[in-house]
Amino acid sequence: MRGVTIILDGEEVHTGRDLDLVQEVKTIGNPEIQSYLVEVPGRNGLLNLTKGLTGNTCYKNRPIELQYFGSGRRPELLKLQSMFNMYHGETIRIIDDDTPEYYYEGEATVDSVVNPNYITISLSINANPFMRAIHDNITTVELTEDEQEICIVNDGLPTTVRIVVEDNLKLMRGNQAYTLNKGTYELVDFELKRGANLITLSGSGEVSIIYKEERI
Repeated sequence: MRGVTIILDGEEVHTGRDLDLVQEVKTIGNPEIQSYLVEVPGRNGLLNLTKGLTGNTCYKNRPIELQYFGSGRRPELLKLQSMFNMYHGETIRIIDDDTPEYYYEGEATVDSVVNPNYITISLSINANPFMRAIHDNITTVELTEDEQEICIVNDGLPTTVRIVVEDNLKLMRGNQAYTLNKGTYELVDFELKRGANLITLSGSGEVSIIYKEERI
């Protein structure tokens, strides 16, 4: 039975397979754009500064509305109600059966009504704007003193990376250049743009460039 996987503190439960709940409503809204328009005297139209700070469009949270129906004996239904009440006010992750490679994360609000032989459960999530890939994308390269160019294709939104250096690395992209020794780095000013990213590498040992894809 189709539904979503709910994850809290590493514990997973599927609304259909594990709880035998029927999914009556599933609405996953798009995040609202954080628009910033400025009226400038003497200028026709409004000045759009939406991308002014980061160069990327920023978004507000994403609303998710889910509703489930279950039937059974009243003690079983009360136990089910109690389980869902544990999610109320907590930050949970959900994996939708329609997008099994990604998860949504946000604060949950739960409302339920128990009748003599059935239950209706509403689960609302004030979710982060993007769904994130469950698994990391990893590109590993054996370095040499000679420069080599690699291409990392990011099919999602612009995102930061984690770089694991085995020995030493010189990394260049456009006018950005980094010299890194052995260790793990998160470079806040180094971002994979949407699409093809050409990067020049040299050094010794292996380097791994790791990121999680994010999509609207």
